[in-house]
Amino acid sequence: METLKSIFRFYINSSIHVALTICALVYVTFEKFEASWDILFALFTFSGAVTAYNLIKYSNTSRLYHRRLTKSMKSIRVFTILCAILFVGTSVVLPPDVILYMLPFIVLSVLYVAPVFPDKRNLRSYAGMKIFIIAIVWSGVTVLVPLVYAKATLNFDFLIEMIQRFLFIVVMMLPFEVRDLQYDDPSLETIPQKIGVTNTKVFGSILLVVFLLLTALKDELLSSVEILSTISVTTISLLFLWGTERKQSEYYCSFWVESVPVFWIIIILSLQRLFV
Repeated sequence: METLKSIFRFYINSSIHVALTICALVYVTFEKFEASWDILFALFTFSGAVTAYNLIKYSNTSRLYHRRLTKSMKSIRVFTILCAILFVGTSVVLPPDVILYMLPFIVLSVLYVAPVFPDKRNLRSYAGMKIFIIAIVWSGVTVLVPLVYAKATLNFDFLIEMIQRFLFIVVMMLPFEVRDLQYDDPSLETIPQKIGVTNTKVFGSILLVVFLLLTALKDELLSSVEILSTISVTTISLLFLWGTERKQSEYYCSFWVESVPVFWIIIILSLQRLFV
């Protein structure tokens, strides 16, 4: 049993789970735009996510929440290095335009932790910036870059999808903001710090309603699968949002909340089988 717990902790702490979450969102994008992806792009996305997240989580500017992770740090470092090598290797063989569109999000990720601004500050240290930078990066990496790779048309529906994904990521980050209330410096001025936990949940609920209603603005004829899956993932996200508390189980956010995109895939695949 202890071995299984150790494997699970490594799975979470090495960012494998969050990387699979990002891959899940990429898959959702491809399904929505009826595009196909291959193992090369999957490896590119997965390895890039692991590398970026581990560099952010375990940098010197990381949260106090992560300072207790010491025993498995050596294996996490080795795993991160291997993923970084894989990311560079897959980047070399991908089309140049994919890397070009990926570059701004890589730069944003670096600036998020690198103290290159006045007073040795990074983007994360600026008040109210953290959650929105993450949402911008995730939106670009899981919508824009995959569609460039698939050579899809970046039309009005693409713009709506980008806005929806941005809103979805912001809502998914809110439980983390609540969790980190006891760790975040007050100068960060996170949403829960500014408006409180209950108002944060109300704010997230409004964003989810907008996220859902934006679906109706798409030009292309919506399928029953997209409509029902969007309603379902909105409902699941709402339940997790309102289930968030200051004191929560260790893996409430890092496993269950981050699993919502995986649930999204399961819902889509189930609905596809139902409507075939």
